[in-house]
Amino acid sequence: MGAAVFLRLATTFLLLSGMTTAKSSDKKIVITNSHTNYLSLRCFSFEDSFSVVHLKPWQTYVINITIRTVYPSATMFNCSTNMGNFVAYRYDYECSDDKYEACHWRFNENNAYRYEPKSGNWFTYDYDPNYESLTRGGVIKGYYAN
Repeated sequence: MGAAVFLRLATTFLLLSGMTTAKSSDKKIVITNSHTNYLSLRCFSFEDSFSVVHLKPWQTYVINITIRTVYPSATMFNCSTNMGNFVAYRYDYECSDDKYEACHWRFNENNAYRYEPKSGNWFTYDYDPNYESLTRGGVIKGYYAN
């Protein structure tokens, strides 16, 4: 009986490990400042944080993120500007599919825009300014609370 339980556990482990390696573990996010002046940007997730960058007009910032293999839907990457916040990566975005190299974003003083590769269109995401971050001088790190 002990051997049967061991065999069942081993089979389950092999099946699960095969499923988790089916999806690539890295994704590139390309973020472009589409404003006529420089804007600040900071990107972060629950595990990672990048430094604040100051992007000149039409300057691009590229980050590589690691997607969780056990619960890919728990991978979320946020970006905060001195005008608002947007979710730069979520598992259900079209660009998160392995057939697309990167998720592309543009942002300015009013909106963030995400590119949908299938339709070839930029979709607007309205972000309200985070007044607390503005009074602290710009871009702050956010924290997840469940």
